[in-house]
Amino acid sequence: PKYCNLKAFAAIDPKPPVLWIRGADDAFVSDTSLRDFGYLGQLGVVPNWPGKDIYPPQPMVSQMRAVLEAYVKNGGNYREEVIEDCGHTPQVEKPDAFRQALFGFIEEYS
Repeated sequence: PKYCNLKAFAAIDPKPPVLWIRGADDAFVSDTSLRDFGYLGQLGVVPNWPGKDIYPPQPMVSQMRAVLEAYVKNGGNYREEVIEDCGHTPQVEKPDAFRQALFGFIEEYS
């Protein structure tokens, strides 16, 4: 990563459990976001797109999962909660599901 390198996260100590809550229909945090000019360029809809070597797509779900999997390989653990029929703000769009995931996680690790 050129601008945001989270590799050091995998090495933190101590390693608290991590909860990643996301909406299944998030238009931003996605591997195929139509708001990502790199992805749109790859689809051929951005005129003069310079190519993925210069302006690559940002597959945010895969990138985040890779960081968390590296965390697991170093002894940490995480839970990914995907809330269906939900976009970028699960705490607003689906507050009951969000609270259930959050409080369940806290209760499990308290």
